[in-house]
Amino acid sequence: RTLKVKMKLLIVLSVLASVAYAARPGAVQVIDTFKEVAPQYAGSLIENEQKVEELQHDGTDAIAQFHTQIITVKEAFVGNVIREEETLLAAVEAIGETSVVCTTFITTAEDANVNLVGVSFTKCINAADDALNTTAASYYNLIGELGGSLTDLRLLDVFRNDNVFYTPDNIVQKLQDKLASLAGTNSPTTEEMQENIDALVDELGGIRDAYITCMTAADDAYRLYMTLARSQLDLICGPTVVVA
Repeated sequence: RTLKVKMKLLIVLSVLASVAYAARPGAVQVIDTFKEVAPQYAGSLIENEQKVEELQHDGTDAIAQFHTQIITVKEAFVGNVIREEETLLAAVEAIGETSVVCTTFITTAEDANVNLVGVSFTKCINAADDALNTTAASYYNLIGELGGSLTDLRLLDVFRNDNVFYTPDNIVQKLQDKLASLAGTNSPTTEEMQENIDALVDELGGIRDAYITCMTAADDAYRLYMTLARSQLDLICGPTVVVA
C-alpha cells in the first residue's frame, strides 16, 4: 500500500513538474505550493501507516502472549484435577473388591464432581474470552481511528469549491493550512502509541488474574470434595467401619 502511494505521488509530481506558465501567477503559485506540500504529506502518510502497522503488530503479540498464559494456567489446573482423581482411584483399587458397592458410590460421585469442576472451568474461560473480546475490540477500534485518519491526509480536496484560475489564493491558503497542520497531526499519535499498548497489556493482565482467581475457586471446591471422598473411602468403604 505504501509503495502504491509513493508511485501515485511520483506520477502526480512528474506531471506537475512540466507546468511552468507565468501568465497566471496565481495558478502557478497553486501548483508550486502543491508541489511543496505533496512530498511532506507523502511522508506523513507513510509514517502513519507504519504506526498503524506497529500498533497492530504489538497488539497481536500481546494477545498471542495472553492466550499462551491462559492455556498454561488451564493446563496447570486440569493437571491438578487429573492427579487428584488418579490418587483417589488408586486408593479405591487398593481396597479391592470387598467393598465394590461402596467404592462404586465413591467413584460415581467423584466422576460427577470432575464434570462439575469442568463446568466451572468452562465458565471461567468463557468470562475471560468475553473480557478479551471487549478489550481487543476497544484496542482495534483505536487503531481503526488512526487508520481512518489517513483519509484526512489528502490534498486534492483543496481544489473543491475553488477555481485554480479564479480563486487561486483560496487554494494556496488551504494548502498552507494543511502544511501547518502536519506536525499537530503526527505528534499526538506518537505519544499515544505506547500508552495504547501499555493499556492493552494492563487490561489483558487483569483478565488473566481474574481467570486465575476463578479457576482457583473452582479448584478449591473440587479439592474440598476430594478430601471428603477420601475420608468416606477410609471410614465407610474401608475394611473396618469406624463408629464414633
